[in-house]
Amino acid sequence: MRLQLGIFIALASVCVASCAPQQGAVIRKKGDGFELRVDGEKSYIRGVGGTNRLDVASSSGANACRTWGGDVESVKRTSELAAKNGMRVMQGIWLPKELEKYSDEEFKNGMRQTCRELAETFKDDPNILCWGIGNEIELSGSNGAVVWSFVEELAAMMKSIDKRHLVSTVIAHNKSALDSIARYAPSLDIVGINSYGSIFQVKDMVAESDYKGPYMITEWGPTGWWETSSTAWKAPIEQTSEQKRQVYEERYNNAILGDKRCLGSFVFLWGQKEERTPTWFSMFVEGRVKGLPLKGEKTPMVEAMQRVWTGVEPEQTAPVVTGIKVNGLAPVESPVVAKGKSFRVEVAAKDREEENLTYIWEVLYEATKLGFGGSYEPRPERYGEVFTTTEPVADITIDVEGNFRVYAYVADGTGFVSTVNSPVQVQK
Repeated sequence: MRLQLGIFIALASVCVASCAPQQGAVIRKKGDGFELRVDGEKSYIRGVGGTNRLDVASSSGANACRTWGGDVESVKRTSELAAKNGMRVMQGIWLPKELEKYSDEEFKNGMRQTCRELAETFKDDPNILCWGIGNEIELSGSNGAVVWSFVEELAAMMKSIDKRHLVSTVIAHNKSALDSIARYAPSLDIVGINSYGSIFQVKDMVAESDYKGPYMITEWGPTGWWETSSTAWKAPIEQTSEQKRQVYEERYNNAILGDKRCLGSFVFLWGQKEERTPTWFSMFVEGRVKGLPLKGEKTPMVEAMQRVWTGVEPEQTAPVVTGIKVNGLAPVESPVVAKGKSFRVEVAAKDREEENLTYIWEVLYEATKLGFGGSYEPRPERYGEVFTTTEPVADITIDVEGNFRVYAYVADGTGFVSTVNSPVQVQK
């Protein structure tokens, strides 16, 4: 009887262990694709780039956020913020793009210590989904064995400590980087790919590479400034926020959801940043700029993500801004105006809910202090004062020569602001 009872208890223990949901994130091959499971449940990454307004992200249907780096204390804060909003974190670990760093033993020892500390501190944290070792480190020619073998070392070390979380790296839209990862960094569970205007080519690029594992789109959004048309003086032409809304929805539905090897994405940027303009990649407008009456409102791209993540039409939508003209010329026509002479700017806008619209106008010098690979850029200097109208028309005079950009922010009073801008050159 005791023997039978012992066998029963042993079998029951095995059953409990095998039937209990597996803790943490795992990826399994499934047919010609892959499946992500988190704590035993099938999952798909509906992520945002950044930790801004995670309450809005969560209520819009997102379930994850991405960071680009941080020390132990900042990771703790991010984890707590994610938990508060029912989300998980792809936690970035910063690595440099400069090739010479990967021959610097002092630097490498520092990174080993950092990664070990992160893995040991957060190995049981239920709010972290994935570690992201480096972001586009292959740029500047850093795409060989020296770099990727170090990533492999860090990935293998973190996985030996942390059994709960996935380990990844992030690359630009770059087949050769995928080939290098396949050769030198096999311990990575998944690869993140940043892609904008070329996002529809990602599926084929991955299929044609030597890399055979799963991937996620870790940055995507509007057409980038390096991919768009420019004026005669090489000022890149930014899409209107309505054009961005359309491409966000199209790219999510047809590119990201179109490959079984893709396990989700992180839309960029769930916040605001200056990159060529203050609005190019920003899914929220600025909120703390002196003289600019904006409070960090949502743009139409937030509306777009709520629609594709939930499959439900939002009750409130953003103003629809479809174009801007300077003295009757669209941005692609390279509008030039005379110094000291008034010119007219007109915006094409409407509101689906027929709200009254307010137009906020600002003129900035064209950006000249430019970053690389998404690095910091200062906000360009303003010319004149910000002013507001209730009609989509403004008369502006610029008294100095140079390259400028006229911005229109269109507010509906419901928490949305739509954006559009046009480069303009002032000559004698």
